[in-house]
Amino acid sequence: MYVSFLTVVRKPIAWAIPLAGLLLAGGVFGYRIHSKRVFFDPRVLLSRFPAEDALAMNVDFAALRKAGLLNESPGQSKAPLEPEYKQFLDGTGFDYKRDLDSVVASFSHSGSFFIARGRFHWAKLRDYAVRGGGSCYQDLCRMQGSKPERHISFLPLRDDAIALAVSTNDLAATLLTKTGEPVTAAIPAAPVWLSVPGAELRRQDALPPEMHLMLSALTSADRVIITLGTAGPGIEAHMEATCRTQDDARVLASQLRTTTSLFKEALARDKKVADDEVAMLLTTGSFDQADRRVTGRWPVRKSLLDALTAGI
Repeated sequence: MYVSFLTVVRKPIAWAIPLAGLLLAGGVFGYRIHSKRVFFDPRVLLSRFPAEDALAMNVDFAALRKAGLLNESPGQSKAPLEPEYKQFLDGTGFDYKRDLDSVVASFSHSGSFFIARGRFHWAKLRDYAVRGGGSCYQDLCRMQGSKPERHISFLPLRDDAIALAVSTNDLAATLLTKTGEPVTAAIPAAPVWLSVPGAELRRQDALPPEMHLMLSALTSADRVIITLGTAGPGIEAHMEATCRTQDDARVLASQLRTTTSLFKEALARDKKVADDEVAMLLTTGSFDQADRRVTGRWPVRKSLLDALTAGI
């Protein structure tokens, strides 16, 4: 009876030990997945940036890669790499089309800040910084930028995430090591989005010359959000502008329609404009207005994305 009792007791124990191990392993695995999701939540990442009214951007390179938007179009001649990008590629082995999964960025008076997710060769990155005249201490590396007031700093936040800053402060990347209160504003679901506060659009030097005619109409908006993503078989850019009043929104929609018509007229009489991919895009806009919101849509040709990424 004693032997049979031990047999009865040992059997559930024998099953319980591997089961407990599986549950423990599953719990650890689930915790790691949860931690990664929390870490890369855009609301949490944006909370790391300086608390300023800044232009914010997100690019999901993994989604763009999966959709084939980073591939060269059939029949397109391969452009030679830009010399600086080739030097960086040769020195670090990092190719954004292959190794970069996502970037969240903030641009403000304090500088340009980036948190990128991907596959990084940390030793090569450190060597590249030192060979370029920079220095590394513990995890932080610093380099001189293209101008005296531009200092580049970077450090790993984890094995698959890097914090990088371009600022007058050569320790600026360290500002990204801590999280704040998660951002409560709605985050666009598109793989590429840009959020621009109205104050930035009203700055005299904020608008590139070739975009001034179209974007100057947006200076009355409190905030403009521009997204890029797939729409059926094609690609579409979408804009949402929030104005102070309904009248402001009505005026903005009218101005956008007028400037689109002007681009169409210029396209009809000037062959150089017809060869400009951005100008071609701006002639295809359609706009709607509801209350204080103005929305716009533009079908995007793959050739525009090819032109923007040529040489990199």
